[in-house]
Amino acid sequence: MLELKDISVNYSYKKVLTKISVCFEKGKIYSLLGENGAGKTTLARVICGDILQTSGELFLDNKKLLIHKPKDAIKNGIVCVHQRPLLAPSLSIKDNLRIGISREMAKNIPEIVKKWLPNRKITDSVNQLSENEVFFTAFAGALLKKPLILILDEPPFIEKSVLKDLCKNGLTIIMITHNLEEALEKSDEVILLKDGEILEKTETSKITAADISKKLFGLTKIVKLPKELQIKKISEDEVLEKRKNNFTGYIPSDRTFRASNPALTIFQLLTAYKTEKKQSELEEYAKQLLQKADVNIKLNEKAVCLSGGMLQRLILERELAENPKELYLFNPTHGLDVEATEKLYSRLVTLAKNGTKVIIGN
Repeated sequence: MLELKDISVNYSYKKVLTKISVCFEKGKIYSLLGENGAGKTTLARVICGDILQTSGELFLDNKKLLIHKPKDAIKNGIVCVHQRPLLAPSLSIKDNLRIGISREMAKNIPEIVKKWLPNRKITDSVNQLSENEVFFTAFAGALLKKPLILILDEPPFIEKSVLKDLCKNGLTIIMITHNLEEALEKSDEVILLKDGEILEKTETSKITAADISKKLFGLTKIVKLPKELQIKKISEDEVLEKRKNNFTGYIPSDRTFRASNPALTIFQLLTAYKTEKKQSELEEYAKQLLQKADVNIKLNEKAVCLSGGMLQRLILERELAENPKELYLFNPTHGLDVEATEKLYSRLVTLAKNGTKVIIGN
């Protein structure tokens, strides 16, 4: 059993988690649910060693854990598959999976790749893979480490039977997701987070999607794509080609690495197109974009500190500041909660009505 006691995470600009105490039992599937910025990803990052909590303690089977980095977590059987897996694109599937494992574990690579990537060879490079295949490469790599606790950050579709089968031998799975129906279908329990605190922890049989929406967002409706927005069959490479001639607004599906980078500061992220300006002008410009995006973070903070929703809002404001005649968005609502999706669609409809050609890439 994994137990968290009074876990808090404070940044210079806000409290992200406040005295989180929760238990995760063996052989169960849990879903962390909450609006963007509620603390779901931060909580998962504490568990897997990506960040160090400000205060509080972790215990595994009543043994106190000292986790200062991901390597410490992995040694204790805690492995995370991130929303945007950190794989080397130019390396093969095999070479990526070999990183950080023993020779004995590496012997299982052909078998595990065959199971989770049946249409791929272990010699295929990661840059040949689809987004789903990249995830399942990282997923296979996580399973190679024989984890006790497996964290899945916004996983693509995985059959409930697959997850249940993985838990038969005592594996605990913690999923971060915004898909309420999926969470209820696949999880044994859901944990609702709001403003960095646990609002409720309950069995999925005792709560509905409507209940969760109302408790977390005050909403009971499902947000549909407005008729003012176009869906077009176009690849991201085609959009990049268009940008060579005329500036075209572009929100890629991979916002973490294609439109940004976790190592960039917020200042660098927002001023990527404005390097010719003076430092004082750039700082004022970046502050204006932060205000428009309604994101509370300092310019010298790293992009890795942003939630998915915050990152998307900043990238959107950066693109719109260039006054594009066309704006292309790929998978724009992935990782967004109901309220954030509604706000995004409202903003895009306003842009469309004011003459910007807004296209949802498919």
